[in-house]
Amino acid sequence: MIPFDQFRQESLKWYQDPESMYNIVGSKIAYTKKQIQQMYEWQNEHGLLYYIEYNNGEHPQIIGDVWLADDDYAIVIDQAFRNRHIGRRVTKYFIYKAKKLGRNYITVSEIFNWNKASQKMFTSLNFYPFKENKDSWSYRRRLKIDTI
Repeated sequence: MIPFDQFRQESLKWYQDPESMYNIVGSKIAYTKKQIQQMYEWQNEHGLLYYIEYNNGEHPQIIGDVWLADDDYAIVIDQAFRNRHIGRRVTKYFIYKAKKLGRNYITVSEIFNWNKASQKMFTSLNFYPFKENKDSWSYRRRLKIDTI
């Protein structure tokens, strides 16, 4: 993973893909470069923002991004690299990181009802739906065991 340092052209690929955007924001829209830059700037000010780098043995590539805030977690993987458990490995790392930061929970504010792949991945990592929204659920994983 690479800490966010600047806008990278690779992010246009997933934020301008209608199918990816449907799972991210619930609408088949495309973000402009300016919208992506503004989103990244806000996320970087309000949490930990990283690019996900994948090395296929030939050369490393940026294939997604991940963001951890006090009250939210978001991950995006380029469609060409899905179903390889990359998102699962990155999320496991951020569960560990959130524990080290002393967090009680890690929360995903919105997973749309039609995004079965994300639901499956997060529930397999012991996240559970805890808040119903209009077309989605918020998911959470407890990180600390309550002591008596």
